[in-house]
Order: sequence, then C-alpha cells, then structure tokens
Amino acid sequence: MRKEAATAGFYSSPWGTKHPRIQLLTIAELLDGRGIDYPMSRGNVTFKKAPRVKEKAKEQLPLVAEGGDSYTKKARARKRSQ
Repeated sequence: MRKEAATAGFYSSPWGTKHPRIQLLTIAELLDGRGIDYPMSRGNVTFKKAPRVKEKAKEQLPLVAEGGDSYTKKARARKRSQ
C-alpha cells in the first residue's frame, strides 16, 4: 500500500513546496503528533474580504398607534354585538 501511495507522486503548491499526493498515517503516528503534510495557509487567498456595511440608526416605533388602538376598539365592538 505504501508503494502505491508513493507512486502517486507529489503535489506542487503555488508557493513552491511539494507534498505527497497520497499520505498514509497509522493511529499510532496520529497519536504521536504526526500530521498530514499539506501547504500552509497564507490567509484566505481565494476570496477577497467584503467591506463592512455601516447600519443606519433604527427608529423606535411606538407600541400603540396615536389616537387610540383601533384593533382593541374593533374587538370590543364585536364582543358587544354578539
């Protein structure tokens, strides 16, 4: 299995480093702290970060409309008519 993995060749990253295409690790190697050999990240190179949007101050609306609450007036009128 290791011979077949070695025949897969290497990946050449845009930063000029080479890494094995197929890597086999045992549980013991993982527990010893060995990890996968891959290109180190140099920040997000695929997407440009969008600028933050500044929100406008929101206006607080009153809980009850001025001139009385028409919903409760209509509900009271319906109860009276029943």
